[in-house]
Amino acid sequence: MADWVLSVFVVTGALIYLRAAMNLERLQVGDALGPQVFPAIVAICMLCSGLMLAWETWRKQMISEHAAPPAPKPGEAAAHPAAGHRQHLVLVAMVAWTALYYVAFEPVGYILSTMIYLSALLFYFHRVNPLINLFYAAAFTTVAYLLFTNFLQVVLPSGIVQL
Repeated sequence: MADWVLSVFVVTGALIYLRAAMNLERLQVGDALGPQVFPAIVAICMLCSGLMLAWETWRKQMISEHAAPPAPKPGEAAAHPAAGHRQHLVLVAMVAWTALYYVAFEPVGYILSTMIYLSALLFYFHRVNPLINLFYAAAFTTVAYLLFTNFLQVVLPSGIVQL
């Protein structure tokens, strides 16, 4: 059920975002496509992701309705009911962490806030090697910063880190 709810929220958010992107003011000078292109691409990718999640959820539901439930192996415990509750807590924590990242983005700055945000997510979801996680977070932050500032000419907030 949670996947259905998530897919509906993603598709709805993508449609709202796409509508807002299409309502951006068109420039008389400069790029013929205007400022709508990048937000529209993001919205279309979000829309595709939400539709793919809905499709996969529907497909799993159809398969599970036609398949017999697997018999538990001897000595194997039944699925723990707290596992589903834990997944909901992780999802709520991720939403809260992302909201905190958005709030901190301007005052703290892109580099520091993105490094902290990605490092924390990687430390939780990829518990192999903390140094590799820091490297991934730093590499992504650096590449995205260079892409946005040098190629797309976007001014990212510097916050407390002055470059």
